[in-house]
Amino acid sequence: MKKLSLLLFFIPTIVLANIPVKNTTIPGGIAVIDFETNHSNPKAFYNNMPLYVQHIKDQSWQVLVGIPLLEKLGKKTIKVQDTSTRSFNFEVTEHAYTEQYITLKGKNKKYVNPNLAHMDRIKSERPVLSSARKIFSTDALSDGLFTRPVNGVTTSPFGLKRFYNGQARRPHTGLDYAGDTGSPIKAPANGKVILAGEFFFNGNAIFLDHGQGMISVYIHMNERLAKQGQQIKQGEVIGTIGQTGRATGPHLHWGVYLNQTVVNPNLLMGKEL
Repeated sequence: MKKLSLLLFFIPTIVLANIPVKNTTIPGGIAVIDFETNHSNPKAFYNNMPLYVQHIKDQSWQVLVGIPLLEKLGKKTIKVQDTSTRSFNFEVTEHAYTEQYITLKGKNKKYVNPNLAHMDRIKSERPVLSSARKIFSTDALSDGLFTRPVNGVTTSPFGLKRFYNGQARRPHTGLDYAGDTGSPIKAPANGKVILAGEFFFNGNAIFLDHGQGMISVYIHMNERLAKQGQQIKQGEVIGTIGQTGRATGPHLHWGVYLNQTVVNPNLLMGKEL
């Protein structure tokens, strides 16, 4: 597997893209913070992490903050830097996610208790996957609401508390859509392919960069049709539904990261939780 060259860019730019998102201050949600400035390139940070900043109109701007699924409840603070440094607060409130119990049998048991060879592979893949999630490019490539990547029904919602063969695992970090093997997967927004490969848990996977720390992931693919470094338009086919990696049937797992934090993709499509 080729190593990626992952850089953090801070080239001054005026961000004109605008993704309309409802303020949802729960774990796994997105906090939307409005502010006014006449600065052409304001920046914002949460726990020293750069944030998605979008220009609304005139001197009106917004910050989109991804809230970790395991974030503690209570008051949080972000910093906005323009002509000075200002603080803005938001409150993380409780949200109950449902539970799911999954039984893996036969060859799929290796995904519950991987052997030493599998663990070596998993460890070697972690920094590659982690680096892709950490990319922060200043240009916002997307504008407007995201669209569904596939037409199938949602089989596993975001935030689901999962148990594999009775063993607790981290909450579900995306949306699972059912579909037939080979069904097309379409990009929900403009972006750039920053990672395309085959991984132990994820199987065939593609990562798209939408700018300013917004990264979307597509895993368990049958085929990867988009290539590393390729510019992608909304609605363009990037791959097909499959059952690779840790999957009990053909489906697409779609995840979205914002400031290195998984958030509910439904919020980017203008849906209620």
